[in-house]
Amino acid sequence: MKKRKAWLAGLLACAVAASSLAGCTIGRDTSWVAKTETTTVPTGAYIYELYQAYSEARGQADNDDMKKAKIDDTDAFTWIENRAKQSITELVILEEDMQEKGLSFTSEEQDEIKQAADNAWIQQYRSVFDGMDIEESSFELAYAQRQYMIMKVFSSIYDNGGEKAVSEDDMRAYFEEHYADFDYTSVSLTTTDEDGNSTEMNDEQKAEVKSELDGYLSQIQAGTTTVKDASAAYAAAHDVTDNYQEATQDLDSAMATYYLPSDLISAVKEMQNGETRLLEISGTYYVLVTKNDITQKTDEYLSDQDNRTSLLYEQYGDEFTQSLEDEAASYEGIEWNDASLSRFTPELFYTEPVSSQPASSSTASETSSAAESTASETSSAAESTASETSSAAESTASETSSAAESTASETSSAAESTASETSSAA
Repeated sequence: MKKRKAWLAGLLACAVAASSLAGCTIGRDTSWVAKTETTTVPTGAYIYELYQAYSEARGQADNDDMKKAKIDDTDAFTWIENRAKQSITELVILEEDMQEKGLSFTSEEQDEIKQAADNAWIQQYRSVFDGMDIEESSFELAYAQRQYMIMKVFSSIYDNGGEKAVSEDDMRAYFEEHYADFDYTSVSLTTTDEDGNSTEMNDEQKAEVKSELDGYLSQIQAGTTTVKDASAAYAAAHDVTDNYQEATQDLDSAMATYYLPSDLISAVKEMQNGETRLLEISGTYYVLVTKNDITQKTDEYLSDQDNRTSLLYEQYGDEFTQSLEDEAASYEGIEWNDASLSRFTPELFYTEPVSSQPASSSTASETSSAAESTASETSSAAESTASETSSAAESTASETSSAAESTASETSSAAESTASETSSAA
């Protein structure tokens, strides 16, 4: 009886979806999208890559209406499908490389992968993929495990013992030339009133803070204290949070320019080893910073595998990415599941532009506009989370940092949700 109800539900889903889906796949297995002799990729991973490709396409399309748009003289929907299939092919290659090289994840890495995927699903993607039958393991594979596989395979090529291994001397030279080591603390130039509102300090209050920090600066320069101790002393004296930070970064990297104020970056670049300065950052913070001798940090930094991988990826990440793309373009031996490809299409994420809707349909226009806004916010948050998934994989985000925004078509999602009862979960 349960199977019969599911079959009937599938028939109804086909009727509802006839105007928007490429076809109906009753009785056909849509749990997988691609297979080789050693690897099977679940359809849920393809749906994720389809969404990422749709988001990327929106930033390159020549028309707001994705059904009418073109990218490099190719229909946008075709471009999206090709892009998603390329990403799945790259995933297959990575999985096969892991097998051939005997690579695997530690229990700690497995926990990190699961945590990253769980956080992203809850914070950004659950609402996007609601009703599309994406299993947790499928999303985890495409969103997080892929990035960890990239770093594993990359390291096996460019680190010790790899076919393109970079010498230890070259790694040390690159680190000491491009990285800076410094510690700093910050003091906000705002106060909080009794109602909890934040207000900017007046000139007299700022002068008092500067005078106190100048005292710590003199002690540091005299060698009687450190930024770390000064930060703790200031926090204790004023009953505020200790904002002390240590940093070892390439100040020209995307991560540094994203997280650090440009005034701080410029100052550290100018400073000599052992020098300490008190900086005013954008009129909102005082920062007490000491630049350390980077050569004293080299051994410690390069002893950490994540650090080594990150440093190597800065130099050879683009080369690796291009190699993977080239291999995917010429790769043969994948069996594609036409049932999955025809069922899950860019139509899932299509939203009709507000300008193309009838003026009388004000409610529909407002709904579409809200959906577009939600898509933009969701995609932006997703970008930020991909770069943070892994410090090692942060740079990998070079590969992953190209996705933009989109949202799911409510009609298609509803239809797919009902049709899901007739097939194995993706």
